[in-house]
Amino acid sequence: MKRQQGFTLIELIIVIVVLGILAVTAAPQFINFSSDARASTVKGAQASIQGAMQLVYARSLVNGTEGTSPSSVTTEGGAVTTSYGYPTADAAGIAVAAGLNANDWTQVDGTGAAAAEATPAGGAVGFHPAGVTPDFTVTAETGDSCHVLYTAAVDEDNAATVSAVTGGC
Repeated sequence: MKRQQGFTLIELIIVIVVLGILAVTAAPQFINFSSDARASTVKGAQASIQGAMQLVYARSLVNGTEGTSPSSVTTEGGAVTTSYGYPTADAAGIAVAAGLNANDWTQVDGTGAAAAEATPAGGAVGFHPAGVTPDFTVTAETGDSCHVLYTAAVDEDNAATVSAVTGGC
């Protein structure tokens, strides 16, 4: 009697079902990687902007221009306009200091007294990853938006601030 080797149809179906169940449970973890990566990128941009802000302020202190507005300091990235020692919230200020790549980041200058969905309030500038639609009215870190917001110093006693919202990344 000749013995046959191989898998039966039932064994093959059971293996396919088990692999399907594993794929369904593992797929959400792989799909979520892009959102986690985008959120990490936004947090990295926040840290870069904070570092640039502090570097410019330190340079202003050395130059003795931290109490004046407007002024400017020179960094490796070029001349940075300042207000009370901190970079201004525009292309000549924090954008030069932070040096975020324009291909990867979209800069939105603030207008008006209050933030709108598509624009931050006056005295602020928002940065969001290219291809993402931010909501600048969202301020909680876990809110439904994906952006970094830099708010310029308003006087000598109120320093510039940087915040990030990553809940919608």
